[in-house]
Amino acid sequence: MTQGIGAGGFIGIAFETVTNTYTAPVKYFPIENESLKFVQETNWRRPIRQSADIIGAVDGDVRVEGDIMMEAFEDVVPYFLHCARATVVKAGSGNYTYTYTPSASAIAPNHTMSITVIRNGVVYGYVGCVVGQFTFSIDNETLKFNASILGSDEASQSLPTPTFITTAPFGAGKYNIQVPTGSQIFDTDTFEFQVNDNAESQYRLKDTGRGAQFVKFGEREVTATLERDFDTRTDYDAFKALTAQSITFTATKGANNSISLNLPAAIKDDYTVNLSGQGDLLRATVPYKGVIDGTGKSYSIVVKAQENLT
Repeated sequence: MTQGIGAGGFIGIAFETVTNTYTAPVKYFPIENESLKFVQETNWRRPIRQSADIIGAVDGDVRVEGDIMMEAFEDVVPYFLHCARATVVKAGSGNYTYTYTPSASAIAPNHTMSITVIRNGVVYGYVGCVVGQFTFSIDNETLKFNASILGSDEASQSLPTPTFITTAPFGAGKYNIQVPTGSQIFDTDTFEFQVNDNAESQYRLKDTGRGAQFVKFGEREVTATLERDFDTRTDYDAFKALTAQSITFTATKGANNSISLNLPAAIKDDYTVNLSGQGDLLRATVPYKGVIDGTGKSYSIVVKAQENLT
């Protein structure tokens, strides 16, 4: 009997010089999971012809989709944010600061990427990839990053030899949460920040392959969710009055190694307080919606790292 192969593997990424053209990976990093897959929308033929069965298949559109789940490394996250619907300003030399702000462009303004996934020696080369949604969250005191990918196509490539990063993740004792910005709080143990640009693959009539021509973005939703100790009604009353607050979350390992997430005008979308038992702490789950500030920005992300990206 033929034996199956194991599940070990690795992943690597690279910016594409030419969109939808495979580029060998330049950055290798550990992940926690991935669900990338090649999707084809086959047209199954069932015309009326004195048969109850499918009689064949016609080529349909294809795309790549799935998530990459990993620890939020400051020298890896910028690769994904460069391929999201955001503008970027780079500053510094040697120690770089990348400031990302939302773009209204219908397509990714900076880069597309090739993502190479090796599943126990079998190579998959996904091309034309952009980030349609990304999430930062805390899990077991570790800062995690999830990138939802949409891409154009997939092809087998040669097996690369990885050189993995040795960057340490952000852990306990490295987080500063301010609500509003400038006032640090110490009563939250759950934090999640998500940007969803409602990305969709776009197909066109062409003779250059079945893959998506590009990925377009739709209306944006920026959300942040905190779980806090509930001490007084002050914050709850601000929720009822639709009072906007600024929120800043910063994970820091040093002056030049940090990730900062900022919502300049966040309005509480819900406020849930549950009394679970006699003598229990009273806790509040508070999801926020990010709205634009006076400069038209609903969020900003500042990453400090030694990684030199263009």
